[in-house]
Amino acid sequence: MMKTGTNTRMNVNNRIRIGIVGTGTMGKNHLRVVNSIPEFKLSCAADINEENLITACEPYSIEKYQDYREMVDEVDGVMVSTPTIYHHEITRFFLEHKKHVLVEKPITNTVEHADELIKLADVNQVTLAVGHLERFNPAVEYIQSIVKRPLFIEVQRLGPFSPRSLDVDVIMDLMIHDLDIILQWDHSGIKQINASGVPIISDKIDIANVRLQFNSKLVANVTASRVSQKKTRKLRVFQKNNYISLDYKKRRVKKFELNNGNIVEDIPEIQEIEPLWSLWINFYKTITTGKNYNVTGEEGRNALQLAIRISEHIQKNIVDVR
Repeated sequence: MMKTGTNTRMNVNNRIRIGIVGTGTMGKNHLRVVNSIPEFKLSCAADINEENLITACEPYSIEKYQDYREMVDEVDGVMVSTPTIYHHEITRFFLEHKKHVLVEKPITNTVEHADELIKLADVNQVTLAVGHLERFNPAVEYIQSIVKRPLFIEVQRLGPFSPRSLDVDVIMDLMIHDLDIILQWDHSGIKQINASGVPIISDKIDIANVRLQFNSKLVANVTASRVSQKKTRKLRVFQKNNYISLDYKKRRVKKFELNNGNIVEDIPEIQEIEPLWSLWINFYKTITTGKNYNVTGEEGRNALQLAIRISEHIQKNIVDVR
C-alpha cells in the first residue's frame, strides 16, 4: 500500500512543494501543469543543462539548480523527468530523504533497481508513483470499467522518428504504455512470448511486434514503431459478444455489442481532460490520503519486467541491418 510521508501528512492543509528534475520536453509540460494546480506550489527545477533550465523556468518565479541534490530541502515531492539511465540514482536520493517521487516511465532500466526503490519507499513511508501517462487518458479511464474478460487484444502504437528517448528501445519508449494497460486486465501471467523487431535508424530496436499468450488464454498482439510515417495509437479489445475500439490520439471509444441478434454501435461521450493534469491530481490524492490513485511502483516494475522479457526475446533473434 502507498504510504503518506510524515512531513507532508503534517501539512495536508498546505500546498505541497514540488520540484521538477529534468527540463526537457516532458519536464516543461510538468512545470506548466504543476504551476496550474492550486494544491501544489511549484518550488524549483533542476537540470545539468543550464540553457535548458533557464529557458524552461523563464515563465515561473522558482529556484533553479544544476545539481538536483541542492533542491532537497525545498520540496515535499519531485518529478523525475530525465533519461531512464538516471531514474534510479535520482529517485533513490529523494526517497532516502523521505520525499514523494513521481518518476517517468519506465521506472528504471532494471528490475533489481525497481525493487530497490519500491522497498525504499515502503521503508520511508513515502509515495513512489510511475508516470505511465496513457493510464490517465480519459478514453482509457472510460474503458477500464467495461473491459471485463478480454479474449483478444490488438494494439498499434506507431509514430515518426524523433531524437527524443533514444537511450531506450521502442519497447521501453512506446510499447510499455500498452503493456502496462494490458497487465491491468489480466493477472494470470504470461504463458508464451513470440516477438520480433529490428533497429532501423538508432542502434536499438526501433520497430517491434509481440504476441503474448496469457495463462487465461488471452492473446495480445502489440506493435510499436518509432520509424513510421504517420502517428497511430489504437487499441482493440474483443470480448464475448462485444468489441471495443479505442483511439488513444483522438481519445475516442466505439463499442459494438451483440444484442438480440443485432450488432449495436455506441460512441460514448468522453470527457476532455488533459492526462497530465489527471496524473498530477492523482499524485496529490495519493500523497494526502495514503491510497493508490497513481500507477504504483509495483505496477511500474511489472510493466518494466515484461518489456525487458520482450526485448531479450527479440535480441536473441535480431537481424543485424547495420
